[in-house]
Formats: sequence, structure tokens, C-alpha cells
Amino acid sequence: MRKVAKETTQIYRCNTAPTASPGGFSLIELLIALVLLVAVLALAPPIFNKGLSSAKFKSSVRLVAAGLRSAQAQAISRNQEKLFLLDVEKRQFSIGAETPPTKLPPSLKLKLKTAESEQISESEGGIRFFPDGSSTGGAITVSSDKSAFNLSVDWITGKVNIHETEQPD
Repeated sequence: MRKVAKETTQIYRCNTAPTASPGGFSLIELLIALVLLVAVLALAPPIFNKGLSSAKFKSSVRLVAAGLRSAQAQAISRNQEKLFLLDVEKRQFSIGAETPPTKLPPSLKLKLKTAESEQISESEGGIRFFPDGSSTGGAITVSSDKSAFNLSVDWITGKVNIHETEQPD
């Protein structure tokens, strides 16, 4: 029989602390991440400001349309004529003489087409609503630097329609 030599392996232990795991972040990596975060935050406000101005513009268009619809509803419910009065120069509108004017942002451009009998001055005119819901008819164009909306009031039904126009006037 043959004798097989037995091999032994010795393990030497050191009293040093174990090395850091590879899952951590170095100081350089953290600094780079912070620089990128600051750059993104510096660029974000102008992007959101453009969105807010567009939202403010559309909100103003809806506010004018709501004023027109309110004038029609008041004429029907009170069984008396109601005048939606628009001042293009001052950028404000009111419903009848008893309500305070609603101011619109100064950046808006307004244009009013109405019946000659409802034109008060160069910059002021109105659209009259009758108790049966009909009106004198007309159109209001609300525009900004980038877009425009046309609010039309049908003279037979008094219905208010909003259409986006291709180019601002």
C-alpha cells in the first residue's frame, strides 16, 4: 500500500480591520451629484414660469367666457336684460352697472366686435343678453404674444363658444 502525504494549509490571521465594502459612495461622487442637482434646480424655474404664464393666459380666457355666461344666466333668471361690458383699454369687464369690474392681466390684448348700438366708445362696448337667452351677439379676441382665443356669442341662442385662433391679432 502506498502512503499518501497529507497536505495541510495554514491560515494566517492579521489583526487589521476589514476593508470597506464596495457599495459606499466616495466624497467625489457625492460632490458631483450635488453639483448636478444644483444645476438642475437652477434651470427648472424658467421652464415652470413659461407653463404658468400659459396657464394664466388660458385662465383669463375662461374668466371672460364665464363672465359672458354669467350675464346670460342672470338675464334669464331675473327676467331682465343684462349687459356684459368690456373695456379693452383698461382690460376689465363687468356685468351690468351694479357689479365691480373684473380686471384682467395687463399682458393681454383684447379686441371686441359687437353691435353698433352696444359700442359705447372706442375702447368700451358690450354684449347685451335678453331674458329669453338670446343676445346682440359679438366676438371677443383675447391674445398674448404666443396664442389667441376667439370667444364668439351667438345672437340667436346666446351660446358662448371658445376657439383657438392660428395667429394672434
